[in-house]
Amino acid sequence: MFQSKIGLQKKKRKWYDHLKQQQIVRGSGFGMGKMFTGGKRQVPNLGRFIFLCIIMLYFIFSSNTYAYELFGGKYRNPNSLKYWIDSSVIQAGYEARAVYGSEAFDSSSLIGTTRTYDDSQANYKWWASTRDMGSVVADCINYNVNWLGQATACWDCTYDKSQLRIYLPGFQKLSWVQTRETTAHEIGHALGLDHEDDVRAIMLSKGFLNDEYPQNDDWNGINAIY
Repeated sequence: MFQSKIGLQKKKRKWYDHLKQQQIVRGSGFGMGKMFTGGKRQVPNLGRFIFLCIIMLYFIFSSNTYAYELFGGKYRNPNSLKYWIDSSVIQAGYEARAVYGSEAFDSSSLIGTTRTYDDSQANYKWWASTRDMGSVVADCINYNVNWLGQATACWDCTYDKSQLRIYLPGFQKLSWVQTRETTAHEIGHALGLDHEDDVRAIMLSKGFLNDEYPQNDDWNGINAIY
């Protein structure tokens, strides 16, 4: 019995030596092959390269997906918001821009706005000012209103109202697309989005995309808030 075991081991050794001499590659599947060359185990360099590329692409795209910035606050009833436009905006010829901006995010099932002609019922209130603010062509301030009716400006709170102001000296210099992009940008602030300069978004802190529609990153931010 002992003699036969030794004979079997010798046969196995002889077959293993034969495999080394023929440099046979065994194994299957991605990165699973093993090369027997001079008795050394090697992993193909192509498999390593592809694996590293996949890891790099994952980190690149995952970091861009969540680039949006948030204030930390939001509206309590985002699907039943109302907006009101002051006569100063209408007389300046920008009523349609205010309407577009107010409804820019309405394609989301989370957001819904309607126009009201009663300013006491409005969440968004649009105004126009002749004040020259330089490079600032519009702004937005959000407010929380307590049970006494007192309004406090805040960003990381529950919003009840937003004041949106167009500064005519700078706004009048913009193109048609840029004015629409600006009003949509300000409504982004009203809904809780902060500035974002790392990826393509209408929430840029300065400059323009020359595209009035909310981008993927803007939508991701809205979905994260609501």
